[in-house]
Amino acid sequence: NRGVSHNTVIHNMAARRWVRRGKGSSQIIQRTPLDYQGVSNGGCTSSNERASGVPINVVWHKWSDLRLLDHEPLMRAHAQTECVLHVHLVELPLLCGKSRVGQVARCSGRRAGFWQEAVADLAERLAERGQCLLIAAVDKPAAFFRSLCQRFTVKSVFTHAEFCDEELQTETEVRYVLKGHRANLEIFWGALTLHHIDDLGFNPADPAQMPMFKGEFNGLAKRRPIRETLPIPSCLRPPPSSLDESEHGSIAVEAAFSHGPSIPPPPDCQPFRWVGGETAALEHLQWYMETDQLKHYRGATESFAHGEHNPVNGGTRLSPWLAFGCISARHVVHAARDYERRHGKSSSTGKGSGKMGSTGARLHTELNFRDFLRFSTLSWGTKLFKIGGPFEVSGLEWSYDQGLFARWRAGETGYPFVDAGMRELAATGYISHLHRQCCAAFLVRDLRLDWRMGAEHFESCLLDHTPDANWGNWAYRILQRPGLVHTRARYPVEEHLTTVECVAWPIVHDATLEHTLRWVPELRSLPRDLVREPWRLATEPQKRIKVKPFKDSPLWFCAANRVNWDYEYFWLSGHAWTVRPAKSRRAEGPGGRLPCGYPLPVVPALNMEVDMDALPVNHGWGDTDEHERPHIWGTPGSAEKDARSVSSRGIAISNKAATLRDRAFQRGAQKQRVDKRRRPASEYYCAHTRAVGA
Repeated sequence: NRGVSHNTVIHNMAARRWVRRGKGSSQIIQRTPLDYQGVSNGGCTSSNERASGVPINVVWHKWSDLRLLDHEPLMRAHAQTECVLHVHLVELPLLCGKSRVGQVARCSGRRAGFWQEAVADLAERLAERGQCLLIAAVDKPAAFFRSLCQRFTVKSVFTHAEFCDEELQTETEVRYVLKGHRANLEIFWGALTLHHIDDLGFNPADPAQMPMFKGEFNGLAKRRPIRETLPIPSCLRPPPSSLDESEHGSIAVEAAFSHGPSIPPPPDCQPFRWVGGETAALEHLQWYMETDQLKHYRGATESFAHGEHNPVNGGTRLSPWLAFGCISARHVVHAARDYERRHGKSSSTGKGSGKMGSTGARLHTELNFRDFLRFSTLSWGTKLFKIGGPFEVSGLEWSYDQGLFARWRAGETGYPFVDAGMRELAATGYISHLHRQCCAAFLVRDLRLDWRMGAEHFESCLLDHTPDANWGNWAYRILQRPGLVHTRARYPVEEHLTTVECVAWPIVHDATLEHTLRWVPELRSLPRDLVREPWRLATEPQKRIKVKPFKDSPLWFCAANRVNWDYEYFWLSGHAWTVRPAKSRRAEGPGGRLPCGYPLPVVPALNMEVDMDALPVNHGWGDTDEHERPHIWGTPGSAEKDARSVSSRGIAISNKAATLRDRAFQRGAQKQRVDKRRRPASEYYCAHTRAVGA
């Protein structure tokens, strides 16, 4: 289970208790409210001990549903006749606790600032409608509701459902306390997912029914309906009249978050800045559609979309607002569908309308993956937070080297693409999905650190953290599947980098190094070739090796790279060079650093062979002497667009690249037509798992 080691402000959390129900039960785990430390029903079993007065209903806004629009618990509460009290609880273990494995803060200052802005915005939006938001910092929500029931006659508490272990534990404790005060906990799935849990056609809490892989789930989900967005009630019920002014409004917000980390100012180099809250979320979505940004959407996980609009810079930037519930996923999809009805559809990959369909359809697919992880938590249970993950991986030796962990967190690994991502994460609370996958895989596959340490750091920093999406991505995408574990045991790789994406992806996803140089400024004095491969200043080529992946290859972490190599990586030869320290070592500065101050790689690097004439993007490579780069050949590029062939996407590329790209895309389309029943790549690496019931 996820856990916290608390500072002096926070009490120990309740012990986990659960029992397994009968065989075949759809609810795999049921928590039992026995001996909760610090939680009781207050002894309020007698009517004489209960609070007297007019009954009220409560809307419990959690940190993951800070909005008014498309909020089913809110609608249900205001459809009743009683007064309604809106409540948000700042849970101190989440705000200022520490993680269990890596001992990192559970919430960074950047994330705390976004959370605080979102709460303040919700309070303002309620005040505009004659309501208010009671805000309190608490160790345990159950203790708060016990006090609330002693103060008011609470009829029901309306809130969204939970799906992860800690949150389900809290839900159970609150239900137990409310029951002791003859109050109800009314939970609703609402807009927690794009597709409502009741509309799936199967029970996701049952492992026998919930698809194991996202491709199968996506195929099922896309055939299911998406419910309409629920409006904000035109007239809200009033709040109780006995609230003190210090309990709501800006004073209450500041008081609640005063227990947390300090909020740093945004860095000057940050190109996009988020403001927490439903108001900012709706404004951004409107801007995104009105300025035709949807036409350029490439999909967070589409690693084969190259060029000016790619997964590093072509996202919607909506994920932090989605995570904090400032906007719902189905509201976003309905907006995208409305846009495409009015303006037509655009290709999501630049490869025509075949592979992934329109940009709106691609957005739907990406949000379906969010659904997949959220529903999967119901069947994965506590396995999601254990070292073996939901696939119960074993046979890996994990390191807990705090020095390596600190270098990874600080962006000091010696790999510019990784370091740019980690520095961006620390400074802004965000990196693209493709980038975070690369950084995460490097921690697990090359540094060999316990994957949960990385998940904890991402939880602390990411504005768009939710336990299902963050931990689910680490466990589903980054933690090796059993087949890969066995291959690595048979063919151990110790002498060079295994996460080859660290050096391959920047070639096409940061082809002019704008992103890398923004976050790793100490490399700006170097030629672009050396910005991508700075270790060349202190090393020399040693041995040519084959890096083209095979099934269960220990190289490359992304399964799609293995399956789609032949028609997606036409610009790579399939070989690379290992390196060794240069005999002179003149380029190495003190402390294992280059003269520019940048560190040497923490694991030995690879020089990827690249045909510049085959690259499907405008690029800046080839600005060092040919004899210094035998692994890079062809016509040097330029950071500016030149007079070479321009593709339909407006990308300046060579005629050779255009020809190779078109042929490759045709081969890919033909392969998919011939083998429509082909399973997702990830299934090949764990096919035996389902057979043994893991």
